[in-house]
Amino acid sequence: MALEQQAGQRAGLFSERRFEGDDDGVRVIGNGQWRVQPQPGVAEPLLVVYHPYTARVTVLDTPAGTPRVQDMFRADLDPQYTRRALVFPLAGDGPVYVRVEGARYPLHVAVESRPRYAAADLRHLRLVMPAIGAVLGVSLAVLLFWAMLRERVYLLYAGAMLFQLIYALCSYGEAYAWPGLDALARFGAQGIWASGTLATILLVYLWLDYASLRRVAPRLSLLMRFVGVYGCAATLVLLVLPWPADKAWFPDVANAVFLLTNAVALVTLVVAWVRGQKHAAYVLIAWVPLLVFTMWRALRFSGGERAEPWLEYGLPWVLAFTAVVLALGLADRMLTFRRERDSAKQHAERDGLTGVLNRGGIEHRLDWALIERERERIPASLLFIDLDHFKQVNDRHGHALGDACLRAVTRAVSEQFQYGDQLGRLGGEEFVLVLSGVELPAAVRIAEQVAARIRRDCARVDGVEVGLTASIGAAQARDGDSVALLIARADQAMYVAKRAGGDRVVAEDAPCRDAEKEEAPEGASVD
Repeated sequence: MALEQQAGQRAGLFSERRFEGDDDGVRVIGNGQWRVQPQPGVAEPLLVVYHPYTARVTVLDTPAGTPRVQDMFRADLDPQYTRRALVFPLAGDGPVYVRVEGARYPLHVAVESRPRYAAADLRHLRLVMPAIGAVLGVSLAVLLFWAMLRERVYLLYAGAMLFQLIYALCSYGEAYAWPGLDALARFGAQGIWASGTLATILLVYLWLDYASLRRVAPRLSLLMRFVGVYGCAATLVLLVLPWPADKAWFPDVANAVFLLTNAVALVTLVVAWVRGQKHAAYVLIAWVPLLVFTMWRALRFSGGERAEPWLEYGLPWVLAFTAVVLALGLADRMLTFRRERDSAKQHAERDGLTGVLNRGGIEHRLDWALIERERERIPASLLFIDLDHFKQVNDRHGHALGDACLRAVTRAVSEQFQYGDQLGRLGGEEFVLVLSGVELPAAVRIAEQVAARIRRDCARVDGVEVGLTASIGAAQARDGDSVALLIARADQAMYVAKRAGGDRVVAEDAPCRDAEKEEAPEGASVD
């Protein structure tokens, strides 16, 4: 393909440059009027103008012929091709005249056969669509998380990724062929600029929440918000206002604000990461490749470099990488918050001295056992354990040894745990043991083992002879039982054991049994 600039015409932004093609016939042109001479012998020739962006291209078969005008915002482009290029069918091997207006980057032009271009265009679609689908799918999934959790960071993520995707689709021209997004075509280049600016604003808010930058780096986050939010918003307002009418200034100003925003954000995130905010590392891993690739791509295009495959298809795939890594970071963030919540809940339900459940925690566990009994007919029993003569131990040896005795009892009782059992301290020297899936006879045998173990393991605590024993009441859950009612019945049985002299087990509505006389052998199984 021979290419020459018409005499007396200027190439606009690129008039200072001599454009030469490479070996495969692709040529670079800029603003102005050009005469194109196709090489002979090309079957079903097409004049292809790659990545037109904001350029408006007019093709004439003769200088005075009927103009064919295309830009990527038009609705009447040939639907059998994607919008990565403007495609003009040629009538033959004769010269055609090309006029370019509004180009911000050098344009790559080639004459190709229709079958060859159609195959390449289909390959382009196959490479781009999976990446777009990945970004869209992850964004919609995170949007559903926001709908359920109502946490702002998920909404910011979905909004930022979707606007980044819209910006990429507008830059490629594909947005103007999608139902719904085709309405953006009437805004032309201003729609592309606006979507990119909105994406930047949302990204700044996302980084602030995602990596907790307001808490970790308050001063830098304030500067980041001032530049990235207020600065971008000001340029966006000037873009949509009718004055000034000429918006040619916007890309240069917006790019300056964009670069400053990214510089401040990069410094802020690095500082947050150094200060131990691990989610700042997720942002850096996800966002820096996208930032570097976007800037490198813009520099290559503005320098007239040909769009090699990695340059053409890298943007959607790097964007997909960003979306996936940030989503993984959100999952890790959710897991971290869940662990913190569970830890706080555990501390709220645990007795600070012994580490077992406190009164509220054990009542909650017992309530679940009663619910399981009602739903699944799983039996449940309760042991009420009261230490004998514990006040005398405190008075004689002091509260420090008394606390050690409580911890020793906790360890001894824990030896009798089965899966699903829970031990709780009601207060003072009173404990309850919830036995899930255990009926009363088996509960009594477990109680005897507990009493025997307390007698054996707690006779001497911290080198002091204390001779701890326990009175234990056993009760089984019945239909209509509440937590308070079941505890009261086990408590009543415990008092029967206490009045009988202590160190024994009493089941509800049963005569007391002397634990010392009927001690179960250690390690006896309970069925």
